[in-house]
Amino acid sequence: TRNKRDAVTLKDLSEAIERIELGMKQKLTVNPKEREMTAYHETGHLMVTYLLHPRDDVFKASIIPRRSSLGVVHPTPMEEWHGKDRETLLADIKICLAGYVAEKLKFNTTTTGVTSDFQYAMNLAHFMVWRIGMGASGLVGDYLTIGDKNPFVLSEETKQRLNQDVDKIIKDCMSEVEGLLKKENVLFDRFAHELITKDELDYDEIEAIFAEYGKVNPRHFQQSKPENPTAAS
Repeated sequence: TRNKRDAVTLKDLSEAIERIELGMKQKLTVNPKEREMTAYHETGHLMVTYLLHPRDDVFKASIIPRRSSLGVVHPTPMEEWHGKDRETLLADIKICLAGYVAEKLKFNTTTTGVTSDFQYAMNLAHFMVWRIGMGASGLVGDYLTIGDKNPFVLSEETKQRLNQDVDKIIKDCMSEVEGLLKKENVLFDRFAHELITKDELDYDEIEAIFAEYGKVNPRHFQQSKPENPTAAS
């Protein structure tokens, strides 16, 4: 109605999602350097989501300022899941760290924009290790609690091993992300440039750029394969 059109488009739905999640667009004056850093930050999230996440795809990327953010990458699940395995949790951490790694690689410095990303990554790594035993040692730190008290007292040695497990997850994820962005440096620059030029990229535009560089989403291929090739033929 506002745009005097007779039909709802995909862009309308995309805009509605961002408006609900992040608030109205803000008429902010963003320094060109900060805008460029935001573009590379979001490109990091975008590329790691698309290339490394086993279950999610990229729905949209934007560097249009909103109430709570200068930019955003919206993931979308490829299919419905009700739990997460270790590989999926690690991929979530890699995506969080990708903005920091992208800024560091391109500008040799980082911004406060990585704060919430780091907080979520650390909380997730701690949960994996301390709560569900997904660290290298296989130890679990938070056992059954009674009220607000934990009847199990961990030794300092055990606590140290658990913290080392958390540290290893963060460092390994960061190393993999850095390796990916360095390897795909041309694509890294291309996506950032596209965001700077267009402000936002929708699903079809993102897919087209990846395809241009021969990067087919492996999850698309897996989903297109019949479960029973013999029966299908």
